[in-house]
Amino acid sequence: MNAAARALLSGVVPAAASASTKKHVERRIVRTRPSHLHRIISDVESYSKFLPLCTNSKVIRRSDCGTMFDATLTVGLPPLLTEEYVSRVKLDAEAMTVEARSIKSTTFDSLRSRWKLRSVQPPRREGRIHSKATDCHKAGDGSGGSAQNNSKEIPTNASDDADEWCDVEFEVEIKVSDPVIVGALDRILEEVAGKQVSAFERRCLQIPEHQ
Repeated sequence: MNAAARALLSGVVPAAASASTKKHVERRIVRTRPSHLHRIISDVESYSKFLPLCTNSKVIRRSDCGTMFDATLTVGLPPLLTEEYVSRVKLDAEAMTVEARSIKSTTFDSLRSRWKLRSVQPPRREGRIHSKATDCHKAGDGSGGSAQNNSKEIPTNASDDADEWCDVEFEVEIKVSDPVIVGALDRILEEVAGKQVSAFERRCLQIPEHQ
């Protein structure tokens, strides 16, 4: 983060007292098969085409087995704040998981994410399906507070004739030492995680399942 960005953020967001680890879990029911969403998540090189705040994404090396690769991603709000980091991604099509962790970054001490997808049966009766966002960091901090839940309607143009839908659990954990960024994450992490899942949901609608 450059000096101008730090000065601006410090004037808007109160700095945290010390380094911290922030964690959030987003839960949602998506009207597509888990295998379809897993394929969309695994296509890291396309992230810059549809993910908010992601301006560049490129796979730089792959394992021989094809289930692990390293990718560079550029995120932020240029020219104010831009971070390019390298993420190591592990795919498991059988378990329906995608795990990623940063291995090179100047801003984050660590950045981890994990997608866990599970097949669920579509509801038999018509009605609204909602997503739930659960802040596990707040729920499990020992303060006695309850978790915060957000509800968002699934897009109405999603497919209703699929024989299975997808229960999505997206977990993101960020550790940072910069107190200004820690303060900013307190305000935006939950919102950013929700927008990311929504972006993948829309991408499933744009990319045919059997393309």
